[in-house]
Amino acid sequence: MSASISVITAALNARNDLPRLIDSLRKQTDRDFDFVLADGGSVDGTLQYAHEADDVVSRVLGGPDSGIYDALNKAIRTLRTEFYVVAGADDVLFPDAIAKYRAAVAATGADVVVAGVKAGKSIRMGFHPSRAWLGHAAMVTSHSVGMLFRKSLHATYGEYSLRYPMLADGHFIKKLCASDTVRIVAGDFVAGSFGLQGMSNRNLARALCEQWQIQLDSGEHPLLQYCLFLGRLLRFAPRLTSRKK
Repeated sequence: MSASISVITAALNARNDLPRLIDSLRKQTDRDFDFVLADGGSVDGTLQYAHEADDVVSRVLGGPDSGIYDALNKAIRTLRTEFYVVAGADDVLFPDAIAKYRAAVAATGADVVVAGVKAGKSIRMGFHPSRAWLGHAAMVTSHSVGMLFRKSLHATYGEYSLRYPMLADGHFIKKLCASDTVRIVAGDFVAGSFGLQGMSNRNLARALCEQWQIQLDSGEHPLLQYCLFLGRLLRFAPRLTSRKK
């Protein structure tokens, strides 16, 4: 049987970004998918726009939440499909993304499909489990846009942990990659473009700290991770110490 797929987005005051994502979903060659928007209490017209786009938006979940991963967890609990893709409000899916994700599952029986993603001027491709010591970002392309997950994985490996407000996806991905029973495959296609204005780019210091903690919590060598953490602090020192005028 053909895999059933949802696209889920957590949004807060995303009225200016959301139309590009919605338009990319309208242009999908395969329109057999659900789109669930979890809104954390927008006051900028996001909800009104989402309700008006009911040709694409299957459900809108409103109300306060404890951040992006709490919103995603709430959305996942409501899904009626077997698989889901996360998309940020400022992301874009290329027209054949849904069709190619569905084809990848049909061809491989995968639990997770890692697709290529365009980030700025670069394109990230492939699944690299041997890079676990470097962190989840070195193993996969992007949680948002670039990965399709079987919903039932959460029953075994838990929801996105609210212990990691910025990188709970990394914690979840590392748990899946450490399993001998989860089938993860690399798709030979580029699913879309990833927005560069997310939380981890806006608060780099906190993201680096969370990445370090996730590496320790997932059993990577502590001394090696300490050295990598210090190296990243030095590498990004100009950004970490600069102040916007």
